[in-house]
Amino acid sequence: MNILDFKSLLAQSEFIPKEILELLAKDKNYYVRESVAKNLKTPKEILELLAKDEYYFIRAAVAKNPKIPKEILEIFAKDEDYYVRANVAGNPNTSKKILEILAKDEDTDVRASVAKNSKISKEILELLATDKNYYVRASVAQNPKTPKEILEILAKDEKMYVRNFAKKNLFAKNSKEIK
Repeated sequence: MNILDFKSLLAQSEFIPKEILELLAKDKNYYVRESVAKNLKTPKEILELLAKDEYYFIRAAVAKNPKIPKEILEIFAKDEDYYVRANVAGNPNTSKKILEILAKDEDTDVRASVAKNSKISKEILELLATDKNYYVRASVAQNPKTPKEILEILAKDEKMYVRNFAKKNLFAKNSKEIK
């Protein structure tokens, strides 16, 4: 194992002291910094430091971390890189207000991530259920929060991919009702 692999593994440890995470967050190797950003034990202050990183995939890792402060999620919702915005859309702590904005994002992956978020409102699900991209509609069909009436419409979608997810989700909802 080389030193880079060791540092990356160390940065991922849930038992690593905060002081070591601080040092690794400033490491010159971006894979090490990314590992720190992904660590669920990384303190908020260190995530705030990594949020300013020049590399999009490090910012994206920060955006995905559930410990990231809401203020940074708001900033990242406007990031130039779609991957960062998609991770904001998928973060369980993203506000409904930001999800509403990202539901209209130009990027398909961002809208699909919004459609999968558990905090999504029925109104946003309705909007995304009519998205021009079938991948976004399929993401709506997969969301357990999608109401039956929307799933019934998606079960008749032109794309079999969407129909299959909608039918599977409808079946799961109906099975729960029977129990």
